[in-house]
Amino acid sequence: MPPGDRQLGLAVVLRKGPRSVETGNQDGDSPHRRDCRFARPGRACAPDPAALRSAAGRDSGRPPCPGARLPASRRLAGQLDLGRNTVIAVFERLAADGFVEARGAAGTVVARIDSALLLRHRAQKPATGALSARGAALAAIDRGTGDKSGPFVPGLPALDLFPGDLWARLVARRLRQSSAALLGFGHAQGWPPLREAIARHLADSRGIVADPATVVITTGAQGALDFVARLLCDVGDPVWIEDPGYLGARGAFTAAGLRLVPVPVDEEGLRVDDATAREARPRLVYVTPSHQYPTGVAMSLPRRLALLAAAEAAGAWVIEDDYDSEFRFDGPPLAPLHNLDSGGRVIYIGTLGKALAPALRVGFALLPQPLAAQAAIALRHTGQAPPPLIQATLADFIADGHFAAHLRKLKPIYAERRAALIEACGRSLGGLGSIMRAEAGIQVALRLHRLDDRAAAAAAAGAGIVAPALSRAAIGPSAPSGLQLGFAAVDVAAIEAGVARLAGVLRDLDARATRPG
Repeated sequence: MPPGDRQLGLAVVLRKGPRSVETGNQDGDSPHRRDCRFARPGRACAPDPAALRSAAGRDSGRPPCPGARLPASRRLAGQLDLGRNTVIAVFERLAADGFVEARGAAGTVVARIDSALLLRHRAQKPATGALSARGAALAAIDRGTGDKSGPFVPGLPALDLFPGDLWARLVARRLRQSSAALLGFGHAQGWPPLREAIARHLADSRGIVADPATVVITTGAQGALDFVARLLCDVGDPVWIEDPGYLGARGAFTAAGLRLVPVPVDEEGLRVDDATAREARPRLVYVTPSHQYPTGVAMSLPRRLALLAAAEAAGAWVIEDDYDSEFRFDGPPLAPLHNLDSGGRVIYIGTLGKALAPALRVGFALLPQPLAAQAAIALRHTGQAPPPLIQATLADFIADGHFAAHLRKLKPIYAERRAALIEACGRSLGGLGSIMRAEAGIQVALRLHRLDDRAAAAAAAGAGIVAPALSRAAIGPSAPSGLQLGFAAVDVAAIEAGVARLAGVLRDLDARATRPG
């Protein structure tokens, strides 16, 4: 209840049902009959605002009566059919809030508070909640699929294949140990055994030699982006970002107040020459070289080397987001940009959620050695780390070999689902669209040959299909018209049915667009 209503109710007698009580002020004035109801379930209650306004004379402009004595708690409890302890608890709460004063044998009286101030406060309009320019820019970035379900949600793993029983046993084992480290705040840089497990995983899967002391655990890859941007950049610093590109990165850099420099992407990845022409000295560069988001193209070796040379010349840091690198279906594995970096400029980030479950919210950043010690100190102030229990359980999951086994189980299933999606699109879509080449990841991009992708995405959503428009991920006009289609969380039968439904939606849209008149 607003403070004004509570103040207005202090001089009234509380009423329950048809019964009421009368009180007067200390100077012997004639009593005033004023209404209030205990509305809170349980032992105590709060006065009803409408009754208080009427009873206290707010509608007629009369202020409440400072100094007015409240009834004795025993008498009031009897008249209201309440326990005396309930009434005493209410009086004590009002006294603690400063609305009444307990005067021992003299009873409890209404405190002397300037009621005009409270009434004026009630009359004021609520705050509009206007955002800062940075907040408004952040709110305008629509990622669109976070809380949606249905066929083809991009970036969603097969949650039905998550080893829930095994995970529960590992959690229970950790809880039985219940060490202080798990129940406290945890290590700012992340649970040390998890950092060691991630370093071993990177060595085995990506050929990255990493010192666990340089690994930082974050709340997903998004947390890594946010932390790195704030650690290394000042407001207004320029950052190269792929266009179209990952909306989460755009959001993190916008939140940090950075100046976005969108760089077009072609079949070889980020166009470095265009980037240097637009901004020669970026502070930060963000790329997804192994599997560009959202187009799926891989950055060629000449482009990778050119990017590293440009970053070295500008003194810029490079964030390599190696998302979905566990799932590669065509061609040999590509060496991470990190392994080509001789100048210590690349910060490698990733997440384990895309292989397990996004709800775990466990990501990491592999920092160059000179940054690691300073980052550990800075992390104490950001609250970025996931709960220690989740970190410890995940460390056990990796160390015991379960993570590698889970990946081995998922890869053939995802390969089958990917092949089914590509084949169904080729069979059902005809000249409406075609799958863009993508050798890795758990989603593909469908290029639309004639249709506007935002109109197509909206029409698909109306049919219960989540297929975000590629242009939604673009800042400039360079993005191809197309849709993102995730396949990992959809079985083959649902993929075929979903593509058939999508094809019907696109055909109807195309027919309306080409209809004369």
